[in-house]
Amino acid sequence: MKKIHLISIIAIMVMLLVAVSPVAAQLGDTDKSSFTVQNVSDATANSVLVTFVKGDGTEITPTELNSGKPNPFSLDPGESWEIYVPGVPGLDSGQYSVVVSADQKIVAIANLVGEGSKYFNGSYSGFDTGATTFYLPAITYNYYGWYSFISVQNIGANATDISVALKCENGTTGTLSATNVAGGSSVHFDLENLIPTGFTAATSCNGSAVVTSTIEDIIAVDNQTVPTQGNTQSYSGSISGASTLYVPALYNSYYGWAASLNIRKLDAGNTTVTVTYSDTGLSTCNLTDAQPGCLLYMPSVHPGTGYFGATITTSPAMNIVAVANAATTNGQAQTYSAINPTEATNKVGAPSVMKSYYGWDSSFTCQNVGSDATSLHIEYDGYAGNAYNTATLTTGKTLEIYVPSETFLPNGFQGGLTVTANTSTAKISCIVNFTNPNQIRTTVGDWSMSVNSFSQ
Repeated sequence: MKKIHLISIIAIMVMLLVAVSPVAAQLGDTDKSSFTVQNVSDATANSVLVTFVKGDGTEITPTELNSGKPNPFSLDPGESWEIYVPGVPGLDSGQYSVVVSADQKIVAIANLVGEGSKYFNGSYSGFDTGATTFYLPAITYNYYGWYSFISVQNIGANATDISVALKCENGTTGTLSATNVAGGSSVHFDLENLIPTGFTAATSCNGSAVVTSTIEDIIAVDNQTVPTQGNTQSYSGSISGASTLYVPALYNSYYGWAASLNIRKLDAGNTTVTVTYSDTGLSTCNLTDAQPGCLLYMPSVHPGTGYFGATITTSPAMNIVAVANAATTNGQAQTYSAINPTEATNKVGAPSVMKSYYGWDSSFTCQNVGSDATSLHIEYDGYAGNAYNTATLTTGKTLEIYVPSETFLPNGFQGGLTVTANTSTAKISCIVNFTNPNQIRTTVGDWSMSVNSFSQ
């Protein structure tokens, strides 16, 4: 696989798993995937091309996708298309990563489903570039039953060595490594079945990780699960951080949800992290080189109950990354990455939101991450005539919209979402939550997911 240079085409990389044999399944007895691609430009994206990459770097570019969709295909501005990987004719079962390219800016999310005696569901965002260092703000090993499954792809042409440095909140360190990882190929670190160097089987770790490559750029994803219950939290790693981050949605006793924040500093030295909540109160933690990460569990640190956003700052200013996790007592779990305002714009796209789509519903939460107040313009793919404006949000404030409440959308809707700040100088970001209420009531497992939106 040749290294992707973002010059004449715009490409994204999406790591995902396809239906596999039971002995190789990551989440359940059998794993399946889909991914949704959205055109977030103002012009039609022609020749959107999907290429699957096997674990050994072999590329497969089918001529037809699921539902008879040709490959390549086109997408109008704001339009999205879901590729159900087991429905791609002639694609063998196995683990794949995916490269999607087009002549306009496109984005994508991947959804993972583990099937068996219990069900696992996770979702995460694709990448538009790689780097030799990736940061994972939250990793788990034997932590209240949670284990990380870290997937890393070499997106360059040459073989490279990959290492993962783990740092637990209590100061314990561990390492994982893989040598001579071929160009285009992937490596997976399943912490349920691997004991990192420096750990024992009895080690309990909630911490963070730094993933590095010696030669080529990589991308990294963490899928965390409680294997005995089906809880799943999936998120994409970060290349860089910022001294201020935003978190659109945290919970404390909110319809049974409770949230936490995992924060990791990237620079040398000491800093104090302050989390200022959008409703009331604040929390702090001190980060050092010996303990570069901290965990803030909302029921323990937040003074009130309900749903709220947050702004994370550092003093002295230091680059940090963070993820927000949420879980319920009945086995549901979600996670997403905190927002870096330096990467935010006045317009975002979400490849997929749902209303009674095979039982799945969505909500999305948007936050003003800039200094200028703004209202939001909400538009769903195919329903431009029903677009509307919201109330005004000041800096740090959030707004949640429950998609099934959109009466103009039909049951069975699955499509893209575009949110635009009506103040051109404003900066916004959104996250999307997915739940399947009927399955939560009737089927053992985790039937909820969260994913970040994309700046346009």
